[in-house]
Formats: sequence, structure tokens, C-alpha cells
Amino acid sequence: MIINIIWTVDWIWLFYGYHFTGILWMYMYPDWILILNTIFGLIGITIGASLIKSKIVIKKALLIEIPKFIIGFVILF
Repeated sequence: MIINIIWTVDWIWLFYGYHFTGILWMYMYPDWILILNTIFGLIGITIGASLIKSKIVIKKALLIEIPKFIIGFVILF
């Protein structure tokens, strides 16, 4: 859950930084990547909360989380 929180906050900060600051970026991710990775992070936070509340088992959570992170990293490159 902590990794998903960090993931989400990082992508939200990038979206904010791109649109509302005067920073000149050498490379900027497209908005659809920022939004998609933010959604992935929010889904992960929800899964983490369900795991903590014992609504799902860890095997099912990992089967959802691992492909989600792989897709998120592949989209970046």
C-alpha cells in the first residue's frame, strides 16, 4: 500500500508540476500517461486497504498488483 501511495503522489505531483508551475522540463510525459498511472496507484491503494481489512488474500492481491506495476513501467518506456 505504501508503494502505491508513493506512486500516486509522484504522478499527481508531476501533473501539477507540468500544468501549474513555471519549471522548464527537459522531457514531459503525456497527460494520458500521468492520469493512467494515477489511476493505477488509486487502484493499488484500494487493493491494499482491502488486503489490510482481510477482504482479499495476499495471493489475489499480488496477482493484481504485479501485472499492474509491469504495465505501468512498460508504458513509461
